[in-house]
Amino acid sequence: MIRIDIATLFPDMCESYLSESIVGRGRKAGHIDIHCHNIRDYAGNKHNRVDDKPYGGGTGMVMQAQPIYDCITAIKQESGSSARIVYMSPQGKVLTQGIVKELAAEDNLIILCGHYEGVDQRVLDELCTEEISVGDYVLTGGELPALILTDAIARLQDGVLPNSDAYSIESHYNGLLEHPQYTRPEVWHDRAVPEVLLTGAHDAVAKWQEETALEVTRKKRPDMLYDHRSDGEPYARYIRVFVPYKEREYDIVAFMKLIFHRRILTNREQKIIKRMMPVFDKLPTPPDCSENESVWLNAKAAGQILEMYAPLFDMLREHNIDYRVVYSDNPDGTPYAENEHFTVFTK
Repeated sequence: MIRIDIATLFPDMCESYLSESIVGRGRKAGHIDIHCHNIRDYAGNKHNRVDDKPYGGGTGMVMQAQPIYDCITAIKQESGSSARIVYMSPQGKVLTQGIVKELAAEDNLIILCGHYEGVDQRVLDELCTEEISVGDYVLTGGELPALILTDAIARLQDGVLPNSDAYSIESHYNGLLEHPQYTRPEVWHDRAVPEVLLTGAHDAVAKWQEETALEVTRKKRPDMLYDHRSDGEPYARYIRVFVPYKEREYDIVAFMKLIFHRRILTNREQKIIKRMMPVFDKLPTPPDCSENESVWLNAKAAGQILEMYAPLFDMLREHNIDYRVVYSDNPDGTPYAENEHFTVFTK
């Protein structure tokens, strides 16, 4: 069983969440040991002040090193171990399910919550902390990120969830997003539950769940396919988008070049170009290539690129044009040129 200690200025805020629902029941049942500590208890002054103005000037206040150091030292003495220390910070590496699984295997974990403009760098260096972020945005304090991390770790502990399948089939745990979920009634607003889920055929249901999980990942997070391994190999290293146009099918890059270079545009093409101009200014540029070469999106960056293309896809749907996405680990041809986002293959 893991012990998690949270060092914070607002222990009641953390306790309120961690005493409820699944995590709360897991604590009461003894499946996970969580303690919240008030850094102000180690302020060493009658006003319980733990912050001061930053050297070099600037707005806001900085949490002082000594109260944090004393708090974490006391936690280590209480737990009787040299726990791993994590500081929740927007400068840290972004939290993933892989990191959660790694931390969940620890015996002891101390989570430090910053506030105001942050904490004195010297205490981070002294305590050899590692920094973790929950995303590329800034919050008022580290309490919410600490709760996110604690919740994610708690549900991986034996006994917290009813069985291991409860999390092993969920999004990100096995490298894919989770398959769609349905419950009663069987038909809602003329939308029926997939028939296979009503059959009771476990093998067929498992196959459907696996196939739909892969399809959901392809549509929503194609970048994840690069890292998801099947028999030691990634599902896809490259992704290519095709658009039908006048009884032919064009790569999305070639399609836009085709429309841009036409002297006479149909009303539909003019509408597409007009609405796409702001989007094109933000799109990454592929390496130059000729007509007999193919441009593929690098799967690692595909999620970001396809998100940029989303307005174009929406417009194509409005004009009853269906695009098609192809995935490949080894496209035909030889890599000719590449940059961060694209690879060009020549035959």
